[in-house]
Amino acid sequence: MKNYSKIFIYTILTFFWFGKVYSQDKFPNKNEIIAVYPQLGSSINLFSSDFSRFQGSVDCGIFKSGYGSGLTGLLGIEYKYNKKISFSIAGGYVDRSGSFSIETTLPVRDDINSGNVGFVTTENKLMANLGYVEIQPDMRYLLSNKFINGPLRLVVAPRLSFPVNSTFLQNEKIISPDNATFKINGQKEREIALGKIETITPFNYGISVGFENMLNIGRGNYITQQILFDFNIPNVTKDATWKTFGIRLIAGLRYSIQKGIKQPITPPLLPLPLPDTTVLIAKKQDTVLPFIDVEITGIDAFIYKGSYLMATLPLVNAIFFPKNSASLPTKYILNSFKLPSFIEGDAVELHKYIIPRIISILEKNPDSRLIIAGATSGKENEPNGLKLANERADSVFSAFVKSVVGVQNFEPHHLEKRIIMNSSIYPKYPSNQDYEKGVDENQRVDLFVDKAPLQEYVSLLKFAEIRGTVKINVKSTGLKENQKISIKPSFYDTTIVTNSNDSFSIPIKIPYFDITGKISLDVNAKSDTIEDNDNLEIKPSMLPVREIDLDLSKFEAVLRFDYNSSILSEDNKGLLEQMSEILPKGTTVIIYGSADALGTEERNKQLEFERAKVTKDFIQSISKDKFIFITDVNKSKFPEDTEEGRFLNRSMKIRLR
Repeated sequence: MKNYSKIFIYTILTFFWFGKVYSQDKFPNKNEIIAVYPQLGSSINLFSSDFSRFQGSVDCGIFKSGYGSGLTGLLGIEYKYNKKISFSIAGGYVDRSGSFSIETTLPVRDDINSGNVGFVTTENKLMANLGYVEIQPDMRYLLSNKFINGPLRLVVAPRLSFPVNSTFLQNEKIISPDNATFKINGQKEREIALGKIETITPFNYGISVGFENMLNIGRGNYITQQILFDFNIPNVTKDATWKTFGIRLIAGLRYSIQKGIKQPITPPLLPLPLPDTTVLIAKKQDTVLPFIDVEITGIDAFIYKGSYLMATLPLVNAIFFPKNSASLPTKYILNSFKLPSFIEGDAVELHKYIIPRIISILEKNPDSRLIIAGATSGKENEPNGLKLANERADSVFSAFVKSVVGVQNFEPHHLEKRIIMNSSIYPKYPSNQDYEKGVDENQRVDLFVDKAPLQEYVSLLKFAEIRGTVKINVKSTGLKENQKISIKPSFYDTTIVTNSNDSFSIPIKIPYFDITGKISLDVNAKSDTIEDNDNLEIKPSMLPVREIDLDLSKFEAVLRFDYNSSILSEDNKGLLEQMSEILPKGTTVIIYGSADALGTEERNKQLEFERAKVTKDFIQSISKDKFIFITDVNKSKFPEDTEEGRFLNRSMKIRLR
């Protein structure tokens, strides 16, 4: 609210300045036909109520009053009826959101320490997000023609409202005593209910009364500022006594559309006779004008259809915590009804979806179980030790239970039966605590999934592409010696530079979707201010088609190892077996060993070599002489400044050709 008030006050002061700069036209302008006015402002929302709940919320006492604020935007037209009265109609969006809160003191038993009965004061807060499309016909009566450099008008307006946004969130917070927490999550605050307000009144109406001051900016146009007092007659919901009032502070521009004024016709002046003159022009020698000609002379291409073999992005099955903290970091996303694609993207950035991603894996594998293993970086760094590890595991458990709400095939109590929890001072596979970053990595909760893979290969990513070459011819005359010509095809990422007449065969690789349509190929050739363009339309239906069983060009799999280890996990072995079965004989398998920056340079180089070798040896043991192998060191690594990036660098990468 403070920000909205500052903006409004600043706007008013600016309007005063404008009012002093521009001339004062008489209002209303006699030539005005109609006026258009866009408006933007802020609404201060006040609630008067007497209810304990509505459908979907929880009864925690009687709410008597509330308040809030929101933005409002309108667009309207105004018609001048006479010198004093105008009528207008406007429509737009008004945010009438706000919140209620009540405090309650109740006796509770201290189950953790003394077992005695004490009193706890809690604040129950209900936040309503209300947005309406409103139609506002109004009458405006001119009170004064000169008020702060412009007219002052009375505004009276009935309003019709239709809800377009109606959701709520209800939570409870412990006010006192300071050491009290909720048993369900170990926190001082908990969420009680949220969702759509199902009983929202579908049609609302009310009345607004206020004043409008108009600051003249010339030519019959005005900057306007309004203060309106709103009263809505029906209740917000059909099952609760809940009235809304509002004070709206609105600024806008009133643009006047006026009829044209006929100007007097002035007879044309006859030209005076000119003296007879003869001008001699010396003949210039012929010159060659600079010229560029670019032409697409042909295309040699096929439509390739098939499937890409793709691997899902690697998953770091851990949640990292700040030092001495058991609160789940806010970067982790809990509820995600539409997960992003995990086929392509930034594996470090997508780590924030670890909880809904694992829920998706559990949903696809009904016999699988989740093991939540809390850990610390040791008592020398985190003195609470095992207690902190347990709290971290509990925090992650609560996040999973909360995230599963709304998942189609899951109920929270079903998920709880499939979760096993344990804790220890250090993780099962600890990082090297001789390094500060290793200490940070051990402050985590590991997530192990039993009887389900954390990664899989996908062979059904269908594609259809036009692949081949496009032939382009460039000719030029009259250019300076060594003057460069830049050639930019629309279907090729690189600009081609030449300084002579030349022909090019440029590769083309573009997706296509509609075989009945056309595809336009464009090329531009430019040198300084001289340029030329050419265009060729092709019909995909006229191109020959080639079927590809499996395209390996986009395949990239990253399989992780534990810290300071080159032992293949059972998950990784299963994935390598799956890959070996899919690939055709003669495929070249390129294996890049990788290590993170923790540890000595000598040991990391050894790990990179060992990880590539054990991967090659395992694939060879199950596929014999089916493939051709190349091993190398991974040079394109994930960022080392995050725990997730370092975990992903403890890996090997596989590419195919």
